[in-house]
Amino acid sequence: MTSMILDGATPRSRPTDPVTSVDAGRAADLSRSQSAVYAAMRARGIGVTQQELEAFLPGLSPSRVRSAVSELAEHGLVATSGKTRPTKYGRKAQIWEVTA
Repeated sequence: MTSMILDGATPRSRPTDPVTSVDAGRAADLSRSQSAVYAAMRARGIGVTQQELEAFLPGLSPSRVRSAVSELAEHGLVATSGKTRPTKYGRKAQIWEVTA
């Protein structure tokens, strides 16, 4: 697993990331994507999987949706419910819920 570091700027980057990748990450509008993910989760009203969120938010890349969920979880705004639901591929996916 690659370790992530925080150099005082956001978002996080790896020490081996090229400058262009770090710059692109810093140009991302994190608060907008986090707000969109949080709003989609609240609007859904029931728990949601990552895959479902990605489908609800076609304007965001799947990786940005996943990152936003992780960032919201770090702030205690969302958490896994302890339940799973099958993905379209039949695998188990965690169900995320709004906590606040």
